[in-house]
Amino acid sequence: MRKKIIQANYVKLIIASVMAGLLSAFLASVLKHITEHYEDHFFKRISGYSYLFLVFPLIGLLLIHILRKYAFRKKPNKGIKEIYLTLDTRRNELPSYKIPSHFINGFLTVIFGGSTGVEVSTVVSTATIGAVTRQKANIANRFKTELICAGVAGGLTALFGSPLVGLLFAVEVIARKVTKTILLSTGAAVLVAWGFLQLQHEKPLLNLSITHWQMSAIPYIIGLSIIAGIVSVFFTRTVIAIKHRFGTVKNDYTRILAGAAIVGIGIFVLPALFGDSYSAVTDMIGRSQTEAFTIPFALTLVAIVLLKPVISSVTLGAGGDGGVFAPSIVIGALLGLLLATFCNHYFHTHLIVANFIIMGIAAVLSGSIHAPLTSTSLACRLSGGFVLTIPVLIASTVARYTAKKIYPYTVYSYKDQVAH
Repeated sequence: MRKKIIQANYVKLIIASVMAGLLSAFLASVLKHITEHYEDHFFKRISGYSYLFLVFPLIGLLLIHILRKYAFRKKPNKGIKEIYLTLDTRRNELPSYKIPSHFINGFLTVIFGGSTGVEVSTVVSTATIGAVTRQKANIANRFKTELICAGVAGGLTALFGSPLVGLLFAVEVIARKVTKTILLSTGAAVLVAWGFLQLQHEKPLLNLSITHWQMSAIPYIIGLSIIAGIVSVFFTRTVIAIKHRFGTVKNDYTRILAGAAIVGIGIFVLPALFGDSYSAVTDMIGRSQTEAFTIPFALTLVAIVLLKPVISSVTLGAGGDGGVFAPSIVIGALLGLLLATFCNHYFHTHLIVANFIIMGIAAVLSGSIHAPLTSTSLACRLSGGFVLTIPVLIASTVARYTAKKIYPYTVYSYKDQVAH
């Protein structure tokens, strides 16, 4: 009798996980595509009138504030931390309003130039889908983690086109443990999400040709990884410090105006900081392939790598919705591009630039979220295969170790009461 009950619970969990995974994949796919479309549309339309870069972030932040105040009744959004709070507190639940709240706010943040991405908005929205699915299906509270992870896994599978990324992020970052039921629920979710994705015609984020890697590049890979770990800590501490600083501003409109002014000036001076900056990465890679290495080009890369964390942090502190995922990808790609082209030009090293772009992404992301397996799987996905698995894993591990040695917290694990 007990065995039949356990089997029935497992069947119910799988069915609910499939539903959560499918709904999350649909939401993530819609959010990704409409954000890409309108971000690109707005950027192209206002590029000819560069002064509009100064006011666009203000429009986005004001719209978000109005929606939070009147549509969502001032209910707080705390990003991935609220998922941890739900998982760590038995009676706490993710309320359903977080689905439209994070979806809309993430969309508005990016299309109006907020220097972040929709990845964290997707994570919280899809985690809520998992939580609500559990409640509606009347599944036991002990499977709360499983269904939340199923939602997240399905959403990130659709967002990055990789079931491995979805599964590993859900297990490594959200659940922070491995059990049979978590693997069962996330596995079911990523399979259905992957099936849904086959109906779409997805373009790769980066159009890179990866064929092989060189053992002789390992010292440079380690050097890149150490620098990436340091940059990750700079990003993490910048986010924490700026969000804390903005949190001390009591007047909402003062906070919005100050944040919008800083973001607006940032993207006015350096338009590559607009939105998630993925198109800027593509442009910079294209320039490196067609133009000779120059000091102005190198300085542009350095400026983006150093300013992206600051402008992203201000976006979040002023009330924008997002996180460190997209900025880490951008910073890592350009850091890898900078190091490889610099060494090739001045030291004649013959490093494969595309490889260092991918390893830079893995290293900075791993240092920022302390998740080397997720970072490795994402980088392999962006490279179009598993040729770089070993060097990418080295980069992710070294960067994570470096970052954790310098500063043991991520923006997700940091507690407000911990001293800076």
